[in-house]
Amino acid sequence: MTRRQLILAAIFFSALILAFFLRDLVERLIIVPLVYVWWLLGVYYSILPQSVLWILLVVVVALSAITVLMPRFGNREFFRPMLKPSKGQIEGMVEWLEKSQRGGSYYKWLVANRLGKTAREILAQRDGQPISRKFGRLNGRDWNPPQKIDDYLDNGLNGSFADYPRPRFWEKAKPTPLDADPKQVIEYLENEMKTSR
Repeated sequence: MTRRQLILAAIFFSALILAFFLRDLVERLIIVPLVYVWWLLGVYYSILPQSVLWILLVVVVALSAITVLMPRFGNREFFRPMLKPSKGQIEGMVEWLEKSQRGGSYYKWLVANRLGKTAREILAQRDGQPISRKFGRLNGRDWNPPQKIDDYLDNGLNGSFADYPRPRFWEKAKPTPLDADPKQVIEYLENEMKTSR
């Protein structure tokens, strides 16, 4: 047995011993009052005529239905928090591009990942195959990107931002494949889309 199991067993047996010695106290302070309340409710229930109980039930159901179905009036409209409209895919991508320009490998990787998925979709469409979700280098008919773009897309699809940790403030940042200009990658993918038609 592990130490944790021994501790749990000791707590369980301690609780059993305490329960045995405290059973009279628990009966007097908890069980007897609960049984008395239950008996008292039964007496009140038997005293009330059945028609009164049905009327009470109908009133409760009607009140709950009215409160749920009625429109909300009052000052609640003035204090409703303003909700931000949800961002679309293009807005999200633009935000990632802006953040990737400031540095940090996470947003650079997000952009590279999205562009890699786009390249995979272009290749699948060009080859007339379903979009592959598997890992691996991008390849397909007439796919021959420059090495820098190929490394960028490959790191976006098959790599992680954690592969390129941020350097300490006294260290100089080492160049990574994610440092490629996303605009050049986008231009290359646009040209690939034109040739796949």
